[in-house]
Amino acid sequence: MVPQRSTVGSLLRSTQAYCAQLSDKETLDEGIAYYCAALADLPEANQFREVMIGDAGRFSDVFASVERWYAERDLLCHRWAPAGGQPDAAMSDHLSDRGFRAVRSVALALSRWVDLRPDSGVRILPARALRAAYRATFSLADGAPPAAGAAMVDAAERRLDDPQYDMFVALIDDRAAGRGALYQVGDIARVIDVAVIPGFDHGGVGRALLAHALTLARRLAIGNVCAQLDSDAAADLDLFRAAGFVADGEIVEYHRDPARGAMTAP
Repeated sequence: MVPQRSTVGSLLRSTQAYCAQLSDKETLDEGIAYYCAALADLPEANQFREVMIGDAGRFSDVFASVERWYAERDLLCHRWAPAGGQPDAAMSDHLSDRGFRAVRSVALALSRWVDLRPDSGVRILPARALRAAYRATFSLADGAPPAAGAAMVDAAERRLDDPQYDMFVALIDDRAAGRGALYQVGDIARVIDVAVIPGFDHGGVGRALLAHALTLARRLAIGNVCAQLDSDAAADLDLFRAAGFVADGEIVEYHRDPARGAMTAP
């Protein structure tokens, strides 16, 4: 059942649409600049993607040009993401010298349908109808302060306005326990943002959310089902593998170290 199209390609395509939920975009010579003045401090809203630089010797000039483009809008570019097939060795060296770190993810493709047998004690409901509960999924256990900043939570709620973005909330005894979405982009169904509030980790919440998303994908007869997880998220990778996903490539992005701030090209 692994789709013929590259899984990495499907994920990169869906990420472009995901960025456009929050940001405006402008195509530059070497990539696509996503930007949002209202969310200036939010990295996911201000990033340079689909980067393709044919001559590595030009990187310093390209970097300076991109920095200048964002600065002219009183913004900072927080992330760089190479286009599919773009060699990343030279980009990695240049960006690491400029305050960026490599973030590696595993591209996953659904290879078979699996009966996950979700826990009956976990209820899964649409987030659009339970916005307060959805916002609560960004908090830590026992009423601790939010795990994400207010701007990130507000931005996440804005995504709910996209009709192709089906976000769900998991409830246990009427308490928010986690969230997860199925995002449709053309013939792509991407399972995205599956997260469990600490304290509910062992209650089958992640499995119930994943089962719900995959049931929806199957009902919609979408054969190209994919996901993207951090390479070091061992428990999440095990969960997705048990649900029928297989690794099918790697995605590398470069995230700016917040402590380094704006950099100038040497």
